[in-house]
Amino acid sequence: MQDRTKKNSGLTLIEILVAMSIFLMVIAIVINVFVSGSNSQRKILEFNATQREANYLMETISRELRMATAIDSTQENVKKFKIEFTNYNKDLIKYCRSGLDGSCNENGKYFSREGENINSSDIEIDRLVFHVTDNFDGLAPIEDKKQPIVTISMKVKSTGSSGTELILQNSVSMRLY
Repeated sequence: MQDRTKKNSGLTLIEILVAMSIFLMVIAIVINVFVSGSNSQRKILEFNATQREANYLMETISRELRMATAIDSTQENVKKFKIEFTNYNKDLIKYCRSGLDGSCNENGKYFSREGENINSSDIEIDRLVFHVTDNFDGLAPIEDKKQPIVTISMKVKSTGSSGTELILQNSVSMRLY
C-alpha cells in the first residue's frame, strides 16, 4: 500500500494564494520605499539647486556693494526692490527685482543687474528689499565719511515641483576709500 500523503504532496490553491499575497505585499513595500527615496532625493536636489543659485545672487551683489564708491540712501526706491550705486570703476550700477525683459518691476520674478536678468528660470524672486543706513560718497574727506551698511533681504522660490522657499539676508559694509 502506498501512503496517500506522499502521493498528493502538491500545494493547495489556498497555500498558493497566501504565498502570492505575501510576495505581493513585500513587492509593494519595496516599491513604496523606492518611490519615497526617489521623491526625497528629487526634493533634496531641488533644494540644493535653489540654495546654490540664491547664494550666487546674494554673493554677486554683496561683492560689488563692498567695493562701491558712492551710494545714496535717500533714493526713493532704495528701501524697496532696487538699489543704485557707483562701483569702483565709477560706473552707475543698478540691481533690482525685474520682469522677464530685465526692466525693474516691483512684482517681477527675476533679479536684474543693469537690465539683464542674472537668475535662471529655475527660481523666482518672491521678495527683494534693500535698506541703506547712511549716505556714502567715496570722494568726501575721510573725516566726513560714515561707514554705510546695506542690508539685503531676499526670498527665493523654486519653480520646480517641491516649491522650495529660502529666505536670505546679508548685511554688507562698504569699504572706505
